[in-house]
Amino acid sequence: MRTRLTLFALMILYAGLMAGCDKSGKAPETAKTESTAETRPETTTQTKASPGIEWFKGSVDDAFAKAKSEHKPLFVYWGAVWCPPCEEVKNTVFKSEQFIALTKLFIPVYIDGDSERAQAIGERFGVKGYPTMIVFNPAGKEITRIPGGIDISKYNSILQLSLNRLRPTSELVHLALTKPETLQPPDFTQLAYYSWDQDNDALPGDQPDTFFKDLSDAAAPHDKVAAARLYMEYLVQEARKLKKNPKERVDGAYDALVKIFASNQLVLACWDSLSYWPEITNLVSDADRKMELEKLWQARMMTLRHDPSIVPAEQLAAWLPLLHFHFEDSSKPLSRELDTELEMDISEVNRSTDNPFARQAVVDQIAYIYQKAKKTDEAKTVLLAELDKAAAPWYFMSDLGSLAEDAKQPAEAIKWYRDAYDTAKGPATRFQWGAAYVRSLIRLDPAKHQLILDTAVHLFDEFPGPDDVFTGRNFRVLRSLSKKLDAWKTDSTSTELAKRFTARINELCGSEAEGTQARKNCESLESGGKTS
Repeated sequence: MRTRLTLFALMILYAGLMAGCDKSGKAPETAKTESTAETRPETTTQTKASPGIEWFKGSVDDAFAKAKSEHKPLFVYWGAVWCPPCEEVKNTVFKSEQFIALTKLFIPVYIDGDSERAQAIGERFGVKGYPTMIVFNPAGKEITRIPGGIDISKYNSILQLSLNRLRPTSELVHLALTKPETLQPPDFTQLAYYSWDQDNDALPGDQPDTFFKDLSDAAAPHDKVAAARLYMEYLVQEARKLKKNPKERVDGAYDALVKIFASNQLVLACWDSLSYWPEITNLVSDADRKMELEKLWQARMMTLRHDPSIVPAEQLAAWLPLLHFHFEDSSKPLSRELDTELEMDISEVNRSTDNPFARQAVVDQIAYIYQKAKKTDEAKTVLLAELDKAAAPWYFMSDLGSLAEDAKQPAEAIKWYRDAYDTAKGPATRFQWGAAYVRSLIRLDPAKHQLILDTAVHLFDEFPGPDDVFTGRNFRVLRSLSKKLDAWKTDSTSTELAKRFTARINELCGSEAEGTQARKNCESLESGGKTS
């Protein structure tokens, strides 16, 4: 499954400095606003994410202590080598001289997801996907997290805003719900550029369905860009509801979108949602207006797709609405003219990106665009051509496995999933890709009982110790795998599954201290005999 935490979207790091690449497609499960130290020392932070930034050397707890003593905010970056958006942001934003200079006003902390205790840190901060970027105030309270999508020209001004007005987003949400008249123009900007999808606890849960629309209306007199982004967030939330209620409609959506499309500035500011949420047009009830909106939507995105403020991979994202609308009601391929234009855009982006880490994002996007264009052979070709030079080839191998699976070629798919696991580097990464391989066996060759069990049990050996197994992303991978194994088991495998896989969980769980989050997590697996 592909998650579009967009690359251009993640470039808001520059814009907000205030937090996938995640194949799970889910947002973080928790969000904590206070820094609370563990009884065990945290991992030492990384220092080589980018040569220009002076990343803090020492533990995360030391970084918080230094921030407090020097009265500086912290910028925490959590990423992985294989994650395309992570590599995009490191090879663009993190190399900007202006950005490097601005980080000197913060305590910048880089955490690689495969480093020791990284997953425990992720659990502590409510992190779920790569990359996540969070700003904390000097007292250790979370201020905001980086979302996706912004005009590059806005980066420095919003970064300066985060320094001048360190008000927690949670506080702004409370004011928006209770005393919206007290919100100031900079508050709307901060709310408009918050990563709502990366923080399940950002909203209380009982907020009105029109929360983001109301915020947009309140922001409109002060900041048209903030108002547009907040309104698009409202439409995204409404579009999600369509899956449960196909009759859901939004009065005024057509007129509001037409106003956004009338402004280049607003289109660029909302590039993330406009690229990846063309389903929003389904909120328009009138068929003629819906068709007009679709034509306007794709025309405006195509017109602006080469704007220099958009990073190369996200320039290609302009094709996604066009492809969505074209194939929504038709199985015909693109016209020769459009197909030629698409190939020219892809070729230019591919040709102009030679850094192997930056290519991680570009090639991933090219393959994705090809799939949406119903050109799976071309997607396979571009992925195969990248394997020998990719910084993280296992990422593309799993995509090749997915393509083979879609093509009803189970043997080839399993081979690619296995190759991805064998090639992956880093304990957390290997655990994730190994679990994906086991799940592929369950889906595509469930009779391979011994292979499935042997591989599943062996996954625990990827870690030097039990500390990281039951925290953060690793625990979510384990929980998902446990559910799949539980659903797969038969009378002939149930006993051995309990004896080997469940017994290993019980053994590792027993080494976790009582009362810790890791112990609570492992106990939630119902390790008394079940694996779900």
